[in-house]
Amino acid sequence: MKKMTLAVSCLSTVLSAAAWIHAGGLPIDRPITPETAAVQCERDPDAFFTRVRQQAEADLRVMKDNRNALRTSSADVETKQADVQEKLDYATKAAADFRKAWQDGCFPAMIHGRAYARADVEAQTSSLLAQIDGYTAALATYARTITDIREHVEDLTSRIVDTETDLGLLDSRCSVYKATQSESAATDLMASVDALFAENATVISASPIRSVDEMMRDTATVSPVSRSRAVSFLAGE
Repeated sequence: MKKMTLAVSCLSTVLSAAAWIHAGGLPIDRPITPETAAVQCERDPDAFFTRVRQQAEADLRVMKDNRNALRTSSADVETKQADVQEKLDYATKAAADFRKAWQDGCFPAMIHGRAYARADVEAQTSSLLAQIDGYTAALATYARTITDIREHVEDLTSRIVDTETDLGLLDSRCSVYKATQSESAATDLMASVDALFAENATVISASPIRSVDEMMRDTATVSPVSRSRAVSFLAGE
């Protein structure tokens, strides 16, 4: 009677965990399924626990790989961020130089090694303001991306530590279960397994690895700057 009760308990609590184990693509001769979970749990607990540990270790490898990839992506984004910041600084200074020349009113004006008529100064300023808008939007996107990456890295690091700790606790629960064969021990063990894989899956799915170009694809499109806006800028309005 005890074995039958235990089998029912295993069946009711192991299904979610078993799904993660099966989905992990482990070399299991007899995959754990809703139809076989209770039988396998009762018949070969050691093999069942080994499969659980294998999947937890597989999760750890994935999370560590994802964390390393995210750190590399963060470094790439920071490099691009610095490059765009340099371009923004140059464009901002150039725009200020054109404004000073426009306000001086002496045309053609020599600016950055070239002679500009009044209309050319206004046209060039329109272009510079559009570039400034684009660089500013890109920097905002870079900043959000870096923040997101850092948050994902923190989540992965926390989950890696928790998984390593949970594996130690799981060993203890396995020992209690095998020693007592009690329904409460089985329920406690399987609930821990279920929570372990569910939480791992949540963190893994929330940390996609993408290239820098993919992460920046949604950068806002910057519209051309009108001549009237350029003139307002040049006038200091």
